[in-house]
Amino acid sequence: MNRIIKTNLLNPLSPQRTDFQKAVYIHLDGNKISEISSQPPATNYEDKTDTICLPGLIDTHVHLSQNNAKGKHSSGLLEWLNTYIFKEEKRSQQEKYARQISEQFFQETFAYGTTTTVIYTAPYFQACNIAFETAKQLGARTMIGKTMMDRNSPDYLQEDTQKSLRDSFQLCEKWHQSTDLLDYIFSPRFAPVCSPKLMQEVGNYAQKNNIFIQTHLSENTGEIKWVKELFPEAASYTDVYAQHNLLYENTILGHVIHISEAELDIIKKYNSKIAHCPDSNFFLKSGTFPYQRILEKDIKFALATDVGAGSSLSMLNVMKMSNYRQENYIVSPAEALYYATLGAADIIGKKDIIGSVEVGKQADLTFFSTNNLQNKQEILSELLYLSSDKLATETIIAGKTVHKKSPAK
Repeated sequence: MNRIIKTNLLNPLSPQRTDFQKAVYIHLDGNKISEISSQPPATNYEDKTDTICLPGLIDTHVHLSQNNAKGKHSSGLLEWLNTYIFKEEKRSQQEKYARQISEQFFQETFAYGTTTTVIYTAPYFQACNIAFETAKQLGARTMIGKTMMDRNSPDYLQEDTQKSLRDSFQLCEKWHQSTDLLDYIFSPRFAPVCSPKLMQEVGNYAQKNNIFIQTHLSENTGEIKWVKELFPEAASYTDVYAQHNLLYENTILGHVIHISEAELDIIKKYNSKIAHCPDSNFFLKSGTFPYQRILEKDIKFALATDVGAGSSLSMLNVMKMSNYRQENYIVSPAEALYYATLGAADIIGKKDIIGSVEVGKQADLTFFSTNNLQNKQEILSELLYLSSDKLATETIIAGKTVHKKSPAK
């Protein structure tokens, strides 16, 4: 479907630079952007000059099967997992519930203007398969992986090692790049619940086939202590992953809060990436992301909701929290936008096709109403500080509308 949309474009160029173009015409040709012009076209166009157009927002770490467990208070990560989250993930064993929560999840992300998600599902083949089926049906751009956990877990979640590997490989073979919008991502939960054999075989398979890996690293001090007890031979938590071949350029590490300089050097050595989850870190009182140290090491990172510890699937809320959670560093609105769009596309290997609104890129766009259409800095500030619950007026993925807000009556 070809469309021409007149709107106001806010486009990330770098962490420091955002381009603002007022009253431009964005031409969509099928799934791509074919032209961006200030000149009116000879044909009909849609007038959205009461909105701001952004590239589709990207969530680099989120737990689909936890979406109905948001806001469950606990004293910390491990207690929270055992009290609420593992029981919630068990519900996705039921086919009806797995379909319901998958559809709810994607529709909610679309409404918040998110066009790309990087997902952990519950550790069940069926739950992951249904998530892919739903994503395909609804037109979501996503990377999905079945959570893997083969020890130190509740009986109803703990997998047999070989079955966990077999199911994950089968899901990968079925769904990875089965369409232009779908990718598989191997998802060993974190070292305490993954055996050395599972981690090693996942790392070997993923690297051989150039497929992404995601896991959690150094989110909580209790978690780190547990890792030291389980892997006494390892120099650090990060070293556990290095020893078991889980670190490479297509690895995304969630959280990375309590981290030594030596561990950051390991992450940099392997060119692995980080998903920064400020809302989740605050909710579980896990700690503060070492933002400046990550920047100084030149390690690539991006923002993420980390629902269900995150309180909302809104990436605008996460952008706000990325600044609120830094006491000694000011995250500018332009910087926050970059790490929810182009910077996020970079860490998932898709910056050449999404993350900014450019001719030749995929038409992943989101539109928001705004009170200010004149000043770039004020628009950015409004998006960052006053838009946590704001819904997109329209969300487009690969040229197709996946969400359109009903007009107020």
